[in-house]
Amino acid sequence: MSLPKAADALHDIILPAKVNPWPPLAVWLLLGAVALIATGLGLWLLRRHHQRAPVRAARQAMAGLDPNARDLPLQVQALLKRTALAYAPREAVAELSERHWYAWLDTRLPSALQGRWPELMGNPYSDTPHHGGSALLSHADAVLAHFHKEGAC
Repeated sequence: MSLPKAADALHDIILPAKVNPWPPLAVWLLLGAVALIATGLGLWLLRRHHQRAPVRAARQAMAGLDPNARDLPLQVQALLKRTALAYAPREAVAELSERHWYAWLDTRLPSALQGRWPELMGNPYSDTPHHGGSALLSHADAVLAHFHKEGAC
């Protein structure tokens, strides 16, 4: 075979058809969107879990309280104050005591439960203190439920 005849036997180079990148690109975009949404949801749930940690700790501590203990009102007040300080500005909560503290707590309760703090707390300094016992614990739990529901004050 001579050289000119071999060149005549060659054919032109045929380029393949262009590949459409869109279908695989759509799948990757969808996977990326799902991953982004899942990451965002996971971070939101983690943040919410950490925000509610003080309420969970207070409820756990309150479950261990004896409703008949003489110092129950002081223990409940300490738990509520510590939990409130985790959610509200220190300046708004730390200086509150007695009547003002009860009023602040009442704003976190439904209207049917408001105004009962003095009766439930009793007088912890008398010889025979009378307090609400289990009713006091359920009242305090209603305040903690507000903190848990709202996540903030």
